[in-house]
Amino acid sequence: MERLLMLRRWKFSTAAAGLTALLCAAAALPAFAQEADHDAPALILDRPVDTSAFPLFDHGRATPIYVADGDAAPVRTVANAFAADVRAVSGVRPTVVNKVSGEQQMILVGTLGHSAMIDALAHSGQLDTSAIAGQWEAASVSIVDHPLPGVARALVIAGSDPRGAAFALFGLSRAIGVSPWSWWADVPIAHHTSAAIMQQHFVQPPPAVQYRGIFINDEDWGIRPWAAKKMDPQLRNIGPHTYARVFELLLRLHANTLWPAMHPGTMPFHAVPENAKLAAEWGIVMGSSHSEALLRDNVGEWDEGRDGPWNYQINRDAIDRYWDKGLEVNGQYENFYTVGMRGQHDTGLEATGSNEVKAQLVEQAIADQRAILARRVNPDLAKIPQVIWLYKESIDLYRVGMKVPDDVTLGWTDDNFGYIRQLPDAEERARSGGSALYYHVSYWGTPHDYLWLCSTPPALMREELTKAWDHGVRKLWILNVGDLKPAESDIEYFLRMAWQEPSFRDVSQPDYLQSWYTAQFGGQGTAMASLMDHWYQLTFLRKPEFMGFNGYDDAVQRTAFNPLAWGDQNQQMMAAWQQLAAESRSLAEKIKPDQRDAFFELVAYPVEASSAHALKFLWTDRSYLAQHGRDFAAVDHDSVEAKAAYDRVQSLTADYNQLAGGKWDGMMSSHPRDRRVFEMPETATVLATAPLQLPGDWRAPKNSASSETSEQGFVEQNGTISINAAHFAARKDMPQAAWEIWPDLGLDLGLDLSLNRSRSGGSVSIAGPGAASPAAWTQMEKRAEAIAQTPSLRYDFTTSTSGEATASIYLLPSFPVDSSQRLRYALSIDGGAPIVLDAAGAEAHQAGLSPWAANVLRNAMVQIVPLGSLTPGKHTLVLYYGDPGVVFQHIMVSFPGAAPAYPFAPETIGKGSTVAAASGSR
Repeated sequence: MERLLMLRRWKFSTAAAGLTALLCAAAALPAFAQEADHDAPALILDRPVDTSAFPLFDHGRATPIYVADGDAAPVRTVANAFAADVRAVSGVRPTVVNKVSGEQQMILVGTLGHSAMIDALAHSGQLDTSAIAGQWEAASVSIVDHPLPGVARALVIAGSDPRGAAFALFGLSRAIGVSPWSWWADVPIAHHTSAAIMQQHFVQPPPAVQYRGIFINDEDWGIRPWAAKKMDPQLRNIGPHTYARVFELLLRLHANTLWPAMHPGTMPFHAVPENAKLAAEWGIVMGSSHSEALLRDNVGEWDEGRDGPWNYQINRDAIDRYWDKGLEVNGQYENFYTVGMRGQHDTGLEATGSNEVKAQLVEQAIADQRAILARRVNPDLAKIPQVIWLYKESIDLYRVGMKVPDDVTLGWTDDNFGYIRQLPDAEERARSGGSALYYHVSYWGTPHDYLWLCSTPPALMREELTKAWDHGVRKLWILNVGDLKPAESDIEYFLRMAWQEPSFRDVSQPDYLQSWYTAQFGGQGTAMASLMDHWYQLTFLRKPEFMGFNGYDDAVQRTAFNPLAWGDQNQQMMAAWQQLAAESRSLAEKIKPDQRDAFFELVAYPVEASSAHALKFLWTDRSYLAQHGRDFAAVDHDSVEAKAAYDRVQSLTADYNQLAGGKWDGMMSSHPRDRRVFEMPETATVLATAPLQLPGDWRAPKNSASSETSEQGFVEQNGTISINAAHFAARKDMPQAAWEIWPDLGLDLGLDLSLNRSRSGGSVSIAGPGAASPAAWTQMEKRAEAIAQTPSLRYDFTTSTSGEATASIYLLPSFPVDSSQRLRYALSIDGGAPIVLDAAGAEAHQAGLSPWAANVLRNAMVQIVPLGSLTPGKHTLVLYYGDPGVVFQHIMVSFPGAAPAYPFAPETIGKGSTVAAASGSR
């Protein structure tokens, strides 16, 4: 079938209609073709073309590829990978040669300054390299007539550096239909008879973030057992066969950096010399985690029995020798070095004294490390990429005055749950070393692990990564991906942001998912994208790993979904999860046989396994509810259903490990770290002689008043008024601070998951997270009239109850954007004086957990504000902007006796009223 692919470097439009039309048109294209536009020139498949086009392959003949012997190793490595891609698509493999032998047409690949052929073409004026000369990882792709004696025409791929050329080649791979995930997620490759370049000249610009990569971490239950069994059995561990596949994936995703696996039991990366050599052959920059200075894997390489204590106060010389020995071998490669010091393995600094004393100790360690770097790598330290990670206790040392050399990159981090702790202020942004970001979509630690599935929504990443970019964090981005699978789409989203900012920020979560799943699956990708968008909605309410409603103590509890109010929240959640799983099974029947493995990995397993996992807890809850009501038949039924859901997770996991003829055996675990949340919970029993006590958050409203009148808009129901923050009645913007809606981000209780529905709401913040607080704010606490100069959001509602009321303000659990800001805002009711609030003081609502821990488990921090006595009638609540970084999710006004709800009551909309779905510039 003839298909025309006009692939140009377009920026995703913010106009929903235009983007939707483009995506619908792309649905019929081969895998990844519609995403290749930012990587490759215009290309045509399976269609005769005029003589101006340049053929990559045509009916059994593939154009040879020339790479000069003197060029960098990654250029030849990727040229051979590209040749294999052409064979996978066309059935014929182009030869990769180092001599020109009179071919009429050739693909010439090389690097400026490394390839004499490329330099000669540029010098003669036959090749325009002005746009890429001196750039980082840029490339040009040009059709050139008579570039060399005996060659009539050539497609010349010139990289500003070796990775620039490599990315250009892999951009062509995408354009001809080879997904970066063709090996790692078994995405099939469609056959084509011909492919030709239509565009005479194309420029691949440099990336937005200079270094971009991933961290394989907490690998004990996935990639390590899998690699030991399927990839590197001779090592019984992660080794060069595994890493070669990882390196290739990174380049296909236009990434350039890897932090290797380093958990106890994993063979240190540099213990196998072939690993570092392979990294160099693929052009991958190696780094190491926040606790591993100068590439040393402390857990696997430091032996306290042999080397002494890991304490720089008392064992400085031995630790310096240890660092020096590592760089004696590995300093020859391209690396990004972590400096500074923490405990031996992701623990606090092993030292005594105050934070000021510890800060001085780390300063000394950095000075000694830089002396080693100068000796082993380059005397000019400014030319050596170095980063200190301000992670956990390290940021506390930095805050008390720890001095960091100006050329050392400051590494900022999230809180392990997707919320960035701090970003550089104006002075820090001016440092020559720049700033880096370390971000998680997988984590082992308090208040609870999330190592099983990857449920961090792209919408949250978008808001946080945009904030980082706007604060000048552009030197290095690293994503903790756990076992790499099943984080495929999140990995690509993160790396696309790092490659394409600031244009990529305008791509919404639904549009990204539409593009990504259509790229992998073609026509069924639209339905899959909608399904996964709704999956992120449900898992944002509660990650699968958090469904035990417990903290780090592993004491699994009943869920907080109240079955006694709000239409039975337990039943609503069950219905939503059951519907999602049913949609997945329905889609599975429609996809092609060669797509089934990829579909199971990228859609069916995360959806259906998390559905069964949630139903395990929800049916268990119902067994307790039934026992309380002495309905013993229901107790038995609900217990059987809970056990069936548990068994379903086990069978789905077994299926995953047998995919593709057992290719992934060992990759997926149904019980990472053997946390109790993955066990079969104890259901209620008919043997109990008395009704079981129900959880305190399972109760009906004491006040059942509701506005069943003709009142429109938001009204009181069951003693509560509930409003999504994006559903304001009016907004007031100021010239330097306008409100912005994030329609896909936030806790969303619109659980009608039909695939064609819109979301019920979103979140609201001030646009431009780099903006300063309004000038009026500094006077707000002294002069209430200054509030009139501040941006605001107005919410109107009607009550039918008299009494003392409280407002619960649900915010995204973010942090002040930098050290010069706070998280202030203000609230007023019915025109009264504004109440000044600071989100840093949001209290916990879950016993035994710190405020921060409770916040990240429910993806919200909640501030409860007394409103005084309200009378029946109309009321107005106004929120005022105070500091950047405050993101409003939801507002609830409650009277005494209101029924609990998790995370809040559904929107209380008057009979016959409608509320428009959130929309906005994001």
